Amino acid sequence: MTAKGILLRYKKAKRKAKDIELRMAELRLKYSLPSSAPYSDMPHAHNPNHDLSDYSAKMDELEQLLIDQYSRCIGVEIDIYKRLDMMDNQSERELLQYRYIDDMTWEQIAKVLSYDVRHVYRLHGAALMHFPID
Repeated sequence: MTAKGILLRYKKAKRKAKDIELRMAELRLKYSLPSSAPYSDMPHAHNPNHDLSDYSAKMDELEQLLIDQYSRCIGVEIDIYKRLDMMDNQSERELLQYRYIDDMTWEQIAKVLSYDVRHVYRLHGAALMHFPID
């Protein structure tokens, strides 16, 4: 795997966790919407959309998926930090952390490091070359 591939694993893991959180929010919204009030005393068909046991089971499943995904995120993050600690150049380490862990833009990184954006691009290329992949 390339250096960039290793670093992008964290972003992908975080994105998957956010997707699960979004699904949980959608499920909460779906089950919190009021159903229409019955206007007659005639029997009605069961509404499966508002079965709370189904809701509870789905939420439990999503919560477990989220916990598992956060565990993966933490594992990937720890692996990346261990690799970053092996790098000699502090500017390169910081740049990779800002870009791949803190999810900063190139412009934000340039401002924090007090570099021109073009220099940040060049430094990024060098940092990827020095990032340990073994």
